[in-house]
Amino acid sequence: MIEFKEVSKVYEDNFEVLKNINLRVNKGELLVLIGPSGCGKTTTMKMINRLIDPTKGEIFINGNSIKHRNPVELRRNIGYVIQQIGLFPHMTIQDNVALVPKLKKQDPKKYLKRVDELLEMVGLDPEIYKNRYPTELSGGQQQRIGVIRALAADPPIILMDEPFSALDPISREQLQDELLNLHNKLDKTIVFVTHDMDEALKIADRICIIREGEIVQLNTAEEILRHPANDFVKNFIGEKRLKSYNGFDFPPIDEFISKAITIREDKGLAEAINQLRQNRVDSLIVVNKSNQYKGVASSWDIYRNYNDEKLKIKDIVRTDYACIKENDSVEKALIMIKESNKGYVLVLDDNKKVKGVITNGSLVKLLANKVINDS
Repeated sequence: MIEFKEVSKVYEDNFEVLKNINLRVNKGELLVLIGPSGCGKTTTMKMINRLIDPTKGEIFINGNSIKHRNPVELRRNIGYVIQQIGLFPHMTIQDNVALVPKLKKQDPKKYLKRVDELLEMVGLDPEIYKNRYPTELSGGQQQRIGVIRALAADPPIILMDEPFSALDPISREQLQDELLNLHNKLDKTIVFVTHDMDEALKIADRICIIREGEIVQLNTAEEILRHPANDFVKNFIGEKRLKSYNGFDFPPIDEFISKAITIREDKGLAEAINQLRQNRVDSLIVVNKSNQYKGVASSWDIYRNYNDEKLKIKDIVRTDYACIKENDSVEKALIMIKESNKGYVLVLDDNKKVKGVITNGSLVKLLANKVINDS
């Protein structure tokens, strides 16, 4: 879709901001350019719509060089979103969003309908917002307008230059989510510049890390987190992020074990109902006289068979519940809970005696506390 071949940029003072960049952005991809201030990430992005021309090398879109394309015509077919938003204060929201389709002499009925659709797509009621002026909107709402204005003419490529960096954390996270939703729905090719690694990790299909005008690493977030190319990348990502993704130490399994409510297999169903009510549980762990695990009696099976006074717990016990040993790993417990769809696993010792249960809730709570404490 977009390809850089041996692209360099040297300014008049002989400062080389880009050094023989080779880069390919795939169709429908959200590629994030990231690096320290002055590394060349914004210069790289601005070359795509010829706001900056390379000193040497060529840039291609769909296999065609943009070198001889009319810059104005090129830009009208590439969406562009900047941090400062750049809405015209004397124009309504509808007129701001419809500006490029109007300049391209598209059918007014079609592009005004699209304005309404785009406003709805980012959670702004067109009947309320399209006739307002930019000063009547919050910062987050204005930035939403900036994003959909770039989409109004339905361009295949969108460039975004740190569009959310001036917003408060809540608005920023909301707009990141909006961007991901829009990208999934519209399948645009997006080149996104940021200095925030958390933002890059959240939104990118691939991340291109640039240092002093050179690409240091280009890959998915998963690969970069697992296999940073060098010490610069490790430092740029940050020790905490690397640790949280690659070095998470699970607490010992006994920290997750909750008390199991047990019942002997020779007990009747009336006693079982009493146990359920007293302990406010929806199932009972069935054991023999030696406290060895025999299965589980669910509240449904107990109540369903209650009128048959001859039945004992052993007659309705089920044995298809997940069990682990007390020396198994927490990771195994997580997997078994997910696969069993029961919400918990039973913990047994080497003699099949019940040590307790591990619930999905206890795992989430303790793991969440660990993440917070490690942060």
